Amino acid sequence: MENKNAVIVSAHGNFADGIASAVKLIAGPMENLRLVNFPEGSNFEEIDGKLKESYDQLKDYKNVLIITDLMGGTPFNRSVLALGEKENVRVLSGLNFASLFQALTSDTEDIDALADEVIEIGREGIGKYEVISKEQHDDDGI
Repeated sequence: MENKNAVIVSAHGNFADGIASAVKLIAGPMENLRLVNFPEGSNFEEIDGKLKESYDQLKDYKNVLIITDLMGGTPFNRSVLALGEKENVRVLSGLNFASLFQALTSDTEDIDALADEVIEIGREGIGKYEVISKEQHDDDGI
C-alpha cells in the first residue's frame, strides 16, 4: 500500500459512480476508493451498512476521508452518524472532480491537514470563463 489515505464517496443517486468513473479515466483504478450511492428508495440501514462495510475494507489505511455531495444531505448525515466519531475519519461535503482527485493522490499524512487541503483544492477547482474584451487585449500589447 503506497498511499496512506483512502476515500469513501457517498452521494445522492449514482453520482458517486459517475464521478469515480471520470477520475479513473485520468488516474486509473484506485484501490483506496470505495463508493456508496444513495439511489431513490434506499433506506438509512442500507446506507449505514454500506458505509461501515466500505470503512472496514479500508482499515489498513491511516486516514479515511468521506466526501459527500451536499452538506446536510442524507449521505453526509449518515456518514457522520455511522463513522464520524472514528479518530481517523473526516466527513466533507461539496464533492467535485478536483477534490476527489486530490484526496485520492495526496501524500499528506495528518488527517486534518488532508481535509483542509482537499477542501481548498475543491474550491480552487471552481471557476468561470470570462471573455477578454478587445480593449483589454489591445492594452496588453498582444
